[in-house]
Amino acid sequence: MENRDKIVVLLAGGRIVQRHEGHDSPELTDEELYALLPDDVKSHVVFQKWSFQPVSNYTLRMCGELMGMVTSYVHDEGARGVVVTCGIQALAELSYFADLIWDLNPPLIFTGSIFNAGTPNSETGLRLTQSVRAALSGSCTGKGALICIQDAIYSPADVLRISNFNRSGLTAFPESPLGVFSQPSGSYISLRFPRHRRVQKMLQPLARNIPVLTAALGDGDVILRALLDKRYEELDGLIISGLGDGDVPSSWVPLLRKILRSDVPIVLTSRYPDGIVQATENYEGSASQLLEMGLINGGMLSPYQARIKLAVGMSSGLKGQELSDYMASRH
Repeated sequence: MENRDKIVVLLAGGRIVQRHEGHDSPELTDEELYALLPDDVKSHVVFQKWSFQPVSNYTLRMCGELMGMVTSYVHDEGARGVVVTCGIQALAELSYFADLIWDLNPPLIFTGSIFNAGTPNSETGLRLTQSVRAALSGSCTGKGALICIQDAIYSPADVLRISNFNRSGLTAFPESPLGVFSQPSGSYISLRFPRHRRVQKMLQPLARNIPVLTAALGDGDVILRALLDKRYEELDGLIISGLGDGDVPSSWVPLLRKILRSDVPIVLTSRYPDGIVQATENYEGSASQLLEMGLINGGMLSPYQARIKLAVGMSSGLKGQELSDYMASRH
C-alpha cells in the first residue's frame, strides 16, 4: 500500500501549505512540497489532502472525521506516523482534541505557521521537515498527539496561544517543551515525557452545541437570558469562563440553576490564559457557590480545552461523578 511504513502528511489546510495570491489562497502541489524537503526526509513522506476549509468552518464532528482518517492511515494502511497541517488559529484546539482520543502508538504531530507558503518568512519546509524528523526519531512514539512549532515539540495540554501575528506567539505552561531540534533543521532531541493521558473511546457522535460564555467586569445577563428564553433546550453543555477564580455576576446564579435542572452539564473555568478555578470565598456568584450548586470544576483547563473535553467525555458516555472526575484532571 502507498502509505505503508511512510509518514503520511495530511494536508488539512493552513497558511503553511497555501500561497497568498490576492483574495485567493491556492494550496501547494505535492511536487512543490516535496521540493521543500531534504532528500533524507522526502523518501519517507506521502502527502494526502483533506478539507481546506477555513478553521472558522470547522466543527467538532469534522475533527472527529479527520481523526477517523488519521486512524485508518495507521491502523489499516500501516503508516509509520502522521503529520497534520492546519490553520494556526485551530492548532492548539485540534491537537488537544486529538490527544484526548489518540490511542495508537505511532506518532501524530500537528504543525502550522502564521506565514503563508512562499512568503519571505515562510516556514513551510522547516516545519514539515522538523515534524517528519520528529516522527521518524522514535522519541515521539506512544506520546499521544503532539505539536511541532517554534523549533520544538509540545504537548497540546500545555500550550497557550498568546499571539496571532508573532512567530513566537505560543508558550507552554506549566511544563517546558517535550523536545527540541539541535539546529533549525537538525535532529530531534527528546527532553521529557508528557503527563499521563486518559484516552477516551467515543461511543456516540460528538455533542454539537457547547457554547462558551465569558464573564466580564460589570457584565449583565442579557446573553444568558436570551439563551434561556429561546434555545436552551438545544444545549448539550455549557462552559462558563469566569472572572479570575471562576466568579460570575450574581444575576447569573438563578439562570444557571435553571439550566442545571434540565440536566445540562455546566463546566466552570477561569478566563485567564494561565488560570485555575479557586473556591476561596463564598458569596452570590462566587466559584465556591457555583461548585456547590453543581457546576463541574474545570480546574486548570482553559475554556476552549474544557469545551472539547466535555464533548469527548459526553460522547464516551460519562455522566455525573464520572464526568466530573474526568473534567477535573488537566489532561
